[in-house]
Amino acid sequence: MATKSNSRVQTLIRHALEEQAARGHQGDLPEGKVTLRLQAIDVYWLAQLAELMHASRTRAASQLLSAAIRDAAQAAGLPTEGEHFQTTFQAFLKEEFPHETSPPSDA
Repeated sequence: MATKSNSRVQTLIRHALEEQAARGHQGDLPEGKVTLRLQAIDVYWLAQLAELMHASRTRAASQLLSAAIRDAAQAAGLPTEGEHFQTTFQAFLKEEFPHETSPPSDA
């Protein structure tokens, strides 16, 4: 019987719970600001997930959105590794985060 692999969102939730249990902390990555308007049901689920993750709504929303974006990029067939990806990603970092000196990890 084939087993379904976890989505990035499921992996994120599991990681957040493991991190909370270990009381570890990973360094913050450079950030861009995005303003979102959520429907009431989404705010409700976000509040529930933030509580589960022992995080603020903002942190939970950021992590969940990041996981969903990576899932969507993969589903859309966008290049997520390789030399071409690294070249275009580094150009993006120079443009968007010119003062950042260390490259963000793929966490």
